[in-house]
Parts: sequence; structure tokens; C-alpha cells
Amino acid sequence: MRVQGRAREEVRAFLSEDGFREHRLYVLEIAGSHPHIKIGYSSDPWGRLTQHIGEMNRWYHTLIRAHVSEPLSDKHSGRQAEDRAHSFMRRLYPVAAPSSRETFMGTDFNAGTACVDVAVSLTKYPACA
Repeated sequence: MRVQGRAREEVRAFLSEDGFREHRLYVLEIAGSHPHIKIGYSSDPWGRLTQHIGEMNRWYHTLIRAHVSEPLSDKHSGRQAEDRAHSFMRRLYPVAAPSSRETFMGTDFNAGTACVDVAVSLTKYPACA
């Protein structure tokens, strides 16, 4: 639980600078019987992280690391960036979890973070695309 608490505190510190309720993507590294990362979108990333931790604890999984992107302007841009990040991850790691398009098995947290950050940048600054 200390690892999970540290990851949660890092996200809290990051969000306290820009606001807890902004449209953002997140990457979660989850340890358990099938380690994986999860890439998702939320307009309330702090609340969503809390919800995910509750679900993880129920299934005896642990949050190892978490990353939250820079804020996006609205829900549409958040969903667009999420789709891009998932597409990038599928190119790097073609095996996703069968039950979720957001879950990537046997993947690297840093790769997920890079995919999210690039997707957010391309969405925020489309002239770069």
C-alpha cells in the first residue's frame, strides 16, 4: 500500500498545480496476477484515480505508478487524444486485454506515458500533426 500511496501523492501534487477537475488522459501501471497498464480519459482525474484504486484493491491489484497529462480544452479533445494514445499503444504492443481497449498487457509504463503525452500534444497543437 505504500507504493500505491506514493503514486497517488505524486498525482495529487501534480494536479494541485493546474486543478483537479480538468480534462486529462492518465496512465496507470497496475501490478497483480496479470500486470498491465491502463490508458484512459477523465474530466475528473483525481476522482477517477480514486475509483480505480478501489477497484484494484477489490481484485488484489496494486497501483505502482500513475501519470496524468497536461489539461485538454474539452471532452471532445480528451476523447480524441485518448483514441490517439490507444492507437499508438496498439502499434507498439498489438496485444490488448480482450475485455478492454484501455488495458495493455505486458507493456511498458514509459511507453504508455510517451503515447499519452504525444497524443495530447498532437490534439492540443494540430498544426504539428
